[in-house]
Amino acid sequence: MTNATYEYIDTDVAFAAAVARWRQCPVVGIDTEFIRTRTFYPIAALYQIATDHELAVVDPLRVTHWDAFKALLEDAEIVKVMHACSEDLEVFAHHIGAVPKRLFDSQIASGFLSAQFSPSYADLVKRYAGVEIGKHETRSDWLARPLRDEQLRYAVEDVVHLLPLYRAQREELTRLGRLPWFEEEIEHRIGFSLVDPDECYRNVRKAWRCDRRELARLQRVCAWRERYAREMDLPRGHVVKDDQLVELVLQRKVDREAVVRTIEPFAARRHGKELLALIEQADALPEDALPGALDAPFSASETRALKELKVLGAERARSLDMAEELLSRRRDLEACLRSLRSEGRLPMNFRGWRHALVGAVFEAKLADVAPA
Repeated sequence: MTNATYEYIDTDVAFAAAVARWRQCPVVGIDTEFIRTRTFYPIAALYQIATDHELAVVDPLRVTHWDAFKALLEDAEIVKVMHACSEDLEVFAHHIGAVPKRLFDSQIASGFLSAQFSPSYADLVKRYAGVEIGKHETRSDWLARPLRDEQLRYAVEDVVHLLPLYRAQREELTRLGRLPWFEEEIEHRIGFSLVDPDECYRNVRKAWRCDRRELARLQRVCAWRERYAREMDLPRGHVVKDDQLVELVLQRKVDREAVVRTIEPFAARRHGKELLALIEQADALPEDALPGALDAPFSASETRALKELKVLGAERARSLDMAEELLSRRRDLEACLRSLRSEGRLPMNFRGWRHALVGAVFEAKLADVAPA
């Protein structure tokens, strides 16, 4: 655990003074601690900050004025260094209303510099600094107050190595000529937005089992659940679980008995009438108002082509000593095929830096199986 000196900030006056100092720095390291076990939205519990001159832990349960920090996050002149920042971006979006600019994510950078696609922060610190980081506080209750000194030092350890790591990785990216690739990639990943409730049914794992009428049912109940979960700040599964919604909409006749049989008792009692009304509305829709079928399963020739692309991408990644997931993740390859099916061209992320490496080859390989 680090013995570095840090400032614990829990007043608006101290926070304003600290942000003013941080805004004079070209590079700032940032991490968050948050909790979301029983809520829809993450609850910010701590913000950890590192500059070349200081370390700080900010208490968002005490600090109330965030405009200056939001301006720092959105200042394109200041590099914000983070590690595996996708969940942190959701914290910023919900708690501060900020979309950070000029991000440098050390986990994503690692994919351009080694075969590791998603190494932990501890792995990278050990690789670049030769320092072992403990994991003894990973299950801490970060919302408890007062926090123990061990918790705070653990939190500080998550940012104390960020700036040296950033400089080492940036130098390596520059030397290999891959900094433009990384910067383009990170630009595509910046930001967080909630899914349109009417589109949430597409993310349900077993939705493929549904025909168009059943999809109309699923679309309505999932949209209702999403809005309810957001309004009540509850995890979706605490309202009604995915599997239960799918099983409900797949039944030929959906009545009160079907709800009681399929949905867990508390949810059935609380939401049964709403679910029945929504399914009744879906069943009354004319045929031309039903949602389209989900993506058709791949043909045998398309499946063979995807396997070939997987091999080609992996070989290209190995030749560059890059993470093959950056070039040939299965879901990305499937997106290429679907995009060529529907639009006659590759998706945007394969028309940028990936195009010269694998995109053009992928496009040619898929041309015969997915004609425009």
